Amino acid sequence: MTYDFANSAFATTITAVIFNKYFAGVIAGGAAGTDFNLFGWRFNLPGATLFALAVLFGTILTIILSPFIGIYADKNGVRKRLLIWTIFIGAVSTAALAWLEAGNVISGAILYGIASCAFVLSCNLYNAFLPQICAEKDVGLVSGISWAIGYIGGGLCLLLNLVMLQNPQALGFAPGAFGVGHVVLSVSAWWVVFSLPIIIGLKERPPAEITGDRSAANLRQLWRGLISTMKDLRHFRQLWVFLLAYIFFTNGIETSISTASIFGDQELRMDTAALIKLFLLVQFAAFPGALLFGLLVDKIGNKKGLAISLLGWMIALLWVYNLGIFTTPIIEFHLAAVLVGLVMGGSQAAARSLFATFTPPARSAEFFSFYGVAGRIASILGPLSFAAVNTATRSLHAAILVMVVFFALGLLVLLRVDETEGQQKTKN
Repeated sequence: MTYDFANSAFATTITAVIFNKYFAGVIAGGAAGTDFNLFGWRFNLPGATLFALAVLFGTILTIILSPFIGIYADKNGVRKRLLIWTIFIGAVSTAALAWLEAGNVISGAILYGIASCAFVLSCNLYNAFLPQICAEKDVGLVSGISWAIGYIGGGLCLLLNLVMLQNPQALGFAPGAFGVGHVVLSVSAWWVVFSLPIIIGLKERPPAEITGDRSAANLRQLWRGLISTMKDLRHFRQLWVFLLAYIFFTNGIETSISTASIFGDQELRMDTAALIKLFLLVQFAAFPGALLFGLLVDKIGNKKGLAISLLGWMIALLWVYNLGIFTTPIIEFHLAAVLVGLVMGGSQAAARSLFATFTPPARSAEFFSFYGVAGRIASILGPLSFAAVNTATRSLHAAILVMVVFFALGLLVLLRVDETEGQQKTKN
């Protein structure tokens, strides 16, 4: 559970609140955008679109690597070793973001893509331990508690970053001593330091079986392993139906999170301090939300709990689209953020626990690699949809409706998942 505390700093400060806004607004030129010349074709892309494309690069990288890493980890019993490597690569590439300057769009996109890829791969490997460390009846609660701990970790790091930027005197430094680069370095350090307990204490379990090419170590054998896994996955129909639903609603979740601060900045004219406080509100609302849904899904089932959370997401986004119904847009944006925090923890915890119950423990890294790939496919659709709508309308407000559609599609597909059948297939 400590790794949720460690990695959430990247998800919060880098992807959702500070660095994404800095990349879009400073590195990539903000609403004015950046000019490009591609073989004589001159064009301009706004900063928010360029950040979405940086996310897309990391997504493609993850989709290519994730299945092979999952298969390699299971076949060789090296989940923990690969987890450590992805933490190291992610932290180093995150630290490198601190030296970016205005105009460094290409190098910034590459570094962010590598960091986000390492982040997702590490989460896949970490999630793969879930079916091994707790009974099926406790998966929902354990997943909920770990997500709750993650929100606390992300919130505390974000609070530290707020102090660094707004009140460095409280840390013994002169006013203006810290900039965004220092904040980025603090995230890298946070990621490494709070990963030490899992690096030191987590025990690797050997692979359940090692026969023939189960000890695969080269690219050709890994490719054969991937084909074999794909053939095996055909027998897990409910898992595939769930993954389709997951692609749709995760698209909505990740795009909402990664663009919220840009929306607040460009549509509501909120400054950095106000946006950080907003996300602190979301993080600390997500803590009880994750715990509540963790208890709820163990009582009513993962599918029902997840469906309730997706309905909450749709209500929150439609509210943001129509800000100003009851009071000022800023106040309603904060109220909607509380609702997002409550259902965000629930949706992510319930999704992970549902997938874990569909996963054979001996092949958890292989299966969770496809869970990660599904999430990255969602991250392709999200940035492309966001970039297209934002570029066409030059309005972040209009892109909200696209996210609502993806949540609706995810909910409709989720309703077709037979949770009992999926769990029984895993036992068989």
